[in-house]
Amino acid sequence: MALLSESHQGQDRQLAEAGHGTRVKVCGIVDPAELDALSAHRVDFVGLWWGVPGGPHDLDRDRWRALAQSAAAKRLAPVLVTFAKDADELRATLEGVPVHWIQLHGYPTPGTVRKVKAIGEDVRVIKVLHVRGGECVEASLIGSYEKAGVDVFLFDVVTEDGRVGSTGQALDPAVVAPLLEKLTRPFLLAGGISEANRANYASLAAHPLFLGIDVDTNARDANGAISAGHIGAITHAWRDERANG
Repeated sequence: MALLSESHQGQDRQLAEAGHGTRVKVCGIVDPAELDALSAHRVDFVGLWWGVPGGPHDLDRDRWRALAQSAAAKRLAPVLVTFAKDADELRATLEGVPVHWIQLHGYPTPGTVRKVKAIGEDVRVIKVLHVRGGECVEASLIGSYEKAGVDVFLFDVVTEDGRVGSTGQALDPAVVAPLLEKLTRPFLLAGGISEANRANYASLAAHPLFLGIDVDTNARDANGAISAGHIGAITHAWRDERANG
């Protein structure tokens, strides 16, 4: 990992804190031109896939590093989005790039989270909590994940056939709401988030630990490319107080 400047360190710390407005993360970036659209709409986090076997937006290590450097140069916070569980492999991927956020998909143990946190003192872990069939798969492990060092949780949907991440299926707020009592860390919402359904999540967004949203499918046009117009509509709906009233 490359060291962050003092100003970037301050920005990075604040990104992990709820109460500073709705943070927006856009996932699955594969092209430098897409970063311009994110920067124009003040997106906070850029999800870059590595170690996602068969994933449509999975990047090899060289492309991943190049995009991470470009994102950081635009003052976007790059996030290593991965299913990988080997801390040494993750450390190698982060070597020399200014990336301190790692999003762990799949079902790593709290012990794995602890090893990932040990990569560096500035590493921040986003742990996905998977909602499937009306329940959260990892609900009983939330406390253990927090003790292991998770900085932010992300609620996302698992399809009935087991597909994880970027499914476009809507997250059920009724499943998430009772789980918030277990949290002491901020959380992000994913799963079909769009400009049209912000009202469905109003009670979750009003929670003091609400950090923001993660979008992928609904940030894309009919051809699957990141759309500046879609991103603009989503950020407006979720950030503008008048739109949210």
